[in-house]
Amino acid sequence: MEKIISDSLAAGAALGKPVAIPGAPNTYAVVPEGYHLQSLEKHLPAPNRATGTVVMDDADSFIQYFNKHATDSSQIYAKLNPPRFIGVLNDHTLVSAGWKDHCVQYACPFSAEWLEWSKSDGKAMKQAEFADFIERNLPDIVEPVGADMLEISRSLQAKKKVNFASGIRLQNGQTELTYEEEIQGTASKGKLQIPEIFSIGIAVLDGGEAYKVECRLRYRINDAILVMWYEMVRPHKIIEDAARDVFTKISVETEQKILRGTP
Repeated sequence: MEKIISDSLAAGAALGKPVAIPGAPNTYAVVPEGYHLQSLEKHLPAPNRATGTVVMDDADSFIQYFNKHATDSSQIYAKLNPPRFIGVLNDHTLVSAGWKDHCVQYACPFSAEWLEWSKSDGKAMKQAEFADFIERNLPDIVEPVGADMLEISRSLQAKKKVNFASGIRLQNGQTELTYEEEIQGTASKGKLQIPEIFSIGIAVLDGGEAYKVECRLRYRINDAILVMWYEMVRPHKIIEDAARDVFTKISVETEQKILRGTP
């Protein structure tokens, strides 16, 4: 075939007009100026075959597109963290090679809530900044109840000018912070209790189910100044659980055995 193509190129260059290549689709021509092989497929009523990668925003759209175009050679590949699914519609088979260039992809975008909480995970904040963050995201907190967390947030706001001295862990699972403040020229001491653990209920993936995520509340007192942050408990496992739910959904609704990996 290489010799046939080479001879056709030479013939086309000599004649200065398109020459058909025997045994090849009639969609190529030799262009005389510094001649090369050029596709004429764009001039046909339709492409010779489907190609390209379609990117979907949700699992249902991925499933719908895959099922519409799937053949016996089609295969789905997946990664769980970060979650990503690729359906190769023209993959290899046991008896023939496939072009592997007609694909559908779903990258499982994270929800806005997950991005907000994961962005600040482990980020040390000043006392007032942390209080603002909690109040802004109060609807996501499921334990303790919203009213309790709102009270804690407002207490932190009210005590932002006091000097914190120490903190101890209580038997009820809360942390008690001791502070000193000056009221009308007189120094007085006070205590503020905050939970050691709180939980949020948010969707991990955009449009997905909500998950309960535990967060450990941390603090540090430097020169009487309180700094606070939280740490999400094993967030990578929560991402994997959410991806497995999608994994199961796609596998069932496409009737495909999904391969773990990249095509």
